[in-house]
Amino acid sequence: MVDLAAPTLRARNAARLLAQAEVAGSAKPFDKIPVIDIGPLFDGGDAARRDVGAEFRAACLEVGFFYIRNHRVDPKVYAAGFDAARRFFDLPQADKDAVSNRHSEVMRGYTGLLEENTDPDNNGDLHEAFDASLDLALDDPDCALGAYGWGVNLWPEAQGFREQVMAYHAAMLNLSETLYRGFALSLDLPEDHFAPLLTKPIAELRLLHYPPQDPQGDEKVIGIGAHSDYSVFTILATDDVPALQVMNPAGDWVAAPPMPGAFIVNVGDLLERWTNDLYRSTIHRAINTTGKRRYSIPFFSNINPLETFEVLPSCVTEDRPARYAPVGAAAYVEACMQDAYGLTETK
Repeated sequence: MVDLAAPTLRARNAARLLAQAEVAGSAKPFDKIPVIDIGPLFDGGDAARRDVGAEFRAACLEVGFFYIRNHRVDPKVYAAGFDAARRFFDLPQADKDAVSNRHSEVMRGYTGLLEENTDPDNNGDLHEAFDASLDLALDDPDCALGAYGWGVNLWPEAQGFREQVMAYHAAMLNLSETLYRGFALSLDLPEDHFAPLLTKPIAELRLLHYPPQDPQGDEKVIGIGAHSDYSVFTILATDDVPALQVMNPAGDWVAAPPMPGAFIVNVGDLLERWTNDLYRSTIHRAINTTGKRRYSIPFFSNINPLETFEVLPSCVTEDRPARYAPVGAAAYVEACMQDAYGLTETK
C-alpha cells in the first residue's frame, strides 16, 4: 500500500506547487464564480453546445469553479438527498459508528468529526461524512478485483435512506455524463470522447454535515481544510448556509455562496493532469461560522477505475510537453484518500 501511494502523492504535491506558481505568476485574480446555463447540452444545436463548451473552457482556465443552471435534475430527488443527509447525521452515534468506514475495505460509510484531515497543516476537519459509490452486489465479479471504486456500500438501518441516496447518485451519474460532453467540447474533442471511459466509473457520493464552529476557536480546526479535489470534477450541492471559499491566484479567499437551483462544479486534480495543467484544480476550503448546521452533497466524478490517465494529446505542444507520466485512476484516488485519512506515509 505504501509503496504505491508514496510516489503518487509526491508527484501530486510537486504538480500542485508547479501549477500554483504558474497561476500566481500569470493569471488574473478573480473575485466571483462564473455561472453557466448548460441547457443547450441537453437540447441545443451544434453551435449552442459549442458555446457552452467555450464557457466551460474559460471558467476552467481562469477559475476552476463554476455554477451550473438548467441542469434538469429533479428537485424532488435533490430535496430527498438533503433529507437523507439530515436524517443520517441525526442518528444516535452508535448507529453511525456501526457503518463506520473502518469496517469497509473500500473506504465507504461513516466518517466522524476530525477523523479526516485534508490539509496537513491543520488538526482535523470539523465535519461528519457518509460515503457511497456504485451500489454493487457482493457477488459482482468486479468486487473481487480489489480496484478502488468497485465495492459494497455500508447502509444504516434507516427506512428509505438507501433508496434516497442511490436515487441522488443516479441523478449525478446522469448529470456527470452530460458534463463530460461539455468538457470534451471545451477541449475541441468529439462530444462523446469520454463516453467509453464511463461504463462503470469511480463515482463517489458524499453526504456532509458541518457543525457550527466557534469563530474564536482553533484556527487549525475548520470545516474542511484547504485542498484540491482528487477526481476529474466535482458536482456540489449545498444548503443555504454559506461556508465554501475558493482561493484566487493572488492568494485571496473568494466566497462561493449558495445559489438556489444551481450546482457548483469544480475541476479536480485528474482533469488538471489530463489537460497538462491548463485547467485549474483550484484550492478551496469550508468554514462554517454561521452558528447553524450546514449540509452539502459533493459528487466526485471519475472514469472507470482500471483506466489510465495520460495527458491528452491536444494539450501537448512543443513548448509545453507532457508533464505527467500515465497513472491509473483507481491508484491515484485511493492513494489520495489514504493520505487524507492518515493511512499511508509519504517517504
